[in-house]
Amino acid sequence: MSAATITTYQWYLAIHILAAVIWVGGGTTIHLFALRARAAEDPQRMAAFSADAEWVGTRVFTPVSLVLIVFGFLLIHEGNWDYKFWIVFPIVVWIASFISGAGFLGPQSKRLKLAIDRGDTVEAQTIQDRIFLVSRVELLFLTLVVLDMALKPGN
Repeated sequence: MSAATITTYQWYLAIHILAAVIWVGGGTTIHLFALRARAAEDPQRMAAFSADAEWVGTRVFTPVSLVLIVFGFLLIHEGNWDYKFWIVFPIVVWIASFISGAGFLGPQSKRLKLAIDRGDTVEAQTIQDRIFLVSRVELLFLTLVVLDMALKPGN
């Protein structure tokens, strides 16, 4: 198949999948790095990790999640898809994840770095535990979305 025969739908799908790979794969990688930083029990390593995670979240995950949703809607339109469960579920998870990232994970990562910089280990541990819990739940739901999109239950 030459580039001239690739359809608009296929281009939209390729961009959508690439955005999902960056977002979910990146989130998985960040989570693994978080586990390593936490296991090291080194406040400076955790502070550096927290700053990096916040940076990646705002400069990579937020824009790529917007690309993902825009191209998802373009796919729905181009493919004349109905809003069945396998389409609605990812939209709901995207909304929850976007709100969680912008409203909780990003700000909490900043607070964690500040608490570590102040040497407040009790507050840092509390914030860290909350971030890990929310990020694990979010990662679980994002993984379920990947399965949902691949399997398209009810389609």
